[in-house]
Amino acid sequence: MNPLAHIGFERRRQIQVRKAFEKGLELDADQDGDVDRFLLACAKYLVVSLDRLDKQDQLISDFLRERAATGNAELTQQLDTLDERQVKCRAMMARFDDAQQAFRRDPGAGGQVFRDRAADFVAEFNGMMAPRKNPLSPYTDKHFDMSDWTEIADWSDQAETQEATLFIAVERETPDGLDPNGFTAEHLPG
Repeated sequence: MNPLAHIGFERRRQIQVRKAFEKGLELDADQDGDVDRFLLACAKYLVVSLDRLDKQDQLISDFLRERAATGNAELTQQLDTLDERQVKCRAMMARFDDAQQAFRRDPGAGGQVFRDRAADFVAEFNGMMAPRKNPLSPYTDKHFDMSDWTEIADWSDQAETQEATLFIAVERETPDGLDPNGFTAEHLPG
């Protein structure tokens, strides 16, 4: 798989897990904890996946600032917007990660806090990641080659194993009707 295919694969899978997670939040917690285990498996997947996405987007921004932004006010504005969104996303992910870790440590006390924080995460994330054509693609198409995309993707045997292990954990805990593979990989309309 080439690096662009790896990036696309990771982002599609993250969207599928996020959509399944969002649907899972609509379910009431059950006596056996099946829904909670599913939500926690999804949360762990999303924290790792979105950290990788953040690092990829940061490299894209850094490379474009080095190669194309000088004297290009439109691109500079787009990169500033991306950087602002990344700062907000990092803070959102830190709150979400804190809540899922607290829930793992103390399922009794942390459950509702986690669900509330997870609902906030979904709303914030969907608000930040509105569907759109990538506005940076004219610049990346012109200024990036496959070696750049290889560095950005940072895909290795270790990354592949980690992603697969986390996804298998999600699938193992999936309640009926919430298989991430059944969700489309497009962004939500809006």
